[in-house]
Amino acid sequence: MAVRFSFYYAAIFLAVGIHLPFWPAWLKYRGLDAAEISLILSVSVWIRAFANPLIAHFADRSGAHKKVIMISAGGGVITYALFGIADGFWALFVVNLLASAMFMALIPLGENLASRASVEHKFDYGRVRLWGSITFILAAYIGGWVVERSGDEAILWMIIAAMVAAFVAGFSLPRRPARDRPSIRFPAFVLLRQKPFLVFIAAVSLLQSSHAVLYVFGTIHWREAGLPDDIIGALWAEGVIAEIILFAFSGAVLARLGPIPLMYIAAIAGLVRWLVLANTTDLAVLFATQWLHGLTFGAAHLAAMHYMLQTVPEHMSASAQSLYSGFAIGLVMGLTMLVAGGLYENFSGGAFYAMMGLSAAGGAAVIWLARLKEPTQAHST
Repeated sequence: MAVRFSFYYAAIFLAVGIHLPFWPAWLKYRGLDAAEISLILSVSVWIRAFANPLIAHFADRSGAHKKVIMISAGGGVITYALFGIADGFWALFVVNLLASAMFMALIPLGENLASRASVEHKFDYGRVRLWGSITFILAAYIGGWVVERSGDEAILWMIIAAMVAAFVAGFSLPRRPARDRPSIRFPAFVLLRQKPFLVFIAAVSLLQSSHAVLYVFGTIHWREAGLPDDIIGALWAEGVIAEIILFAFSGAVLARLGPIPLMYIAAIAGLVRWLVLANTTDLAVLFATQWLHGLTFGAAHLAAMHYMLQTVPEHMSASAQSLYSGFAIGLVMGLTMLVAGGLYENFSGGAFYAMMGLSAAGGAAVIWLARLKEPTQAHST
């Protein structure tokens, strides 16, 4: 069972490993300016806040999680292929809406199946998830090598190939066994009425959205500093190596610390990381600082997954995952990415100072969460 999910994560993060570092460069290659790139990418994550809860609601109500994954992956192949014929900002904008709705659903639905299966089949979630990180490294590094030699046009075709792999991997996933589910029409609304869950979403949203400047303008910023694409790919890959190390020991880390302390660590690491990136593009310093990605992203994500596993009942788990994805990596991230365009145009690397503020706010929200009484699964129903 663990092998099936490892294969799925590898396929999904093959696409992410190319998309995250190089998609802004492809949009620039198609003639978009910084503001247009920022808008396109922010809408990509905004769509999570609206499409993901709807898709997850259908998955929770029907129990057909695997079928929903297959439809989303197939739709992703088709919509990314449409980028090849889209011309001009508005055409790219519309195709981006469709592609994002398909692709963005694959991660939370897969996370939901994997986290629940890890309990039922007794495998370590972190050690399965790390295969996604390993593939991200390979995709980022090899992607940089390909772009260096073939140009930015190759970025789109690599993403399409990765989406085909994700579609194939979806066939290997198990069907969730049918169970009697409580008749809750809108699980997301039930979760959003719980104060601890709302504060949790606020905390992880702030921690994750502090990566906005890096995700949108990291590659462009480093290119402007004179770094070649293969080195930039190595920088992205190095950050994910830190994730792998954390995920490999996730069971021991969570047993010793638990979700809340991991969120504290993510906030503190963010303060340090964004301060450094705001002040230098020195290659040695960048290589040293990229290790913190294992904490700023990895620790926050691992904490979020296990907080939901501990506090959310199974029949609402896909909805919880979609809210995490929709808000933490969707709406709030999208708003921050939109602001990032103006920040980067005016302040260049100084935009990372604003990301320090988000890490600090996320840390404050974690303090609030720690003081609240967590809901029980019985109460959640």
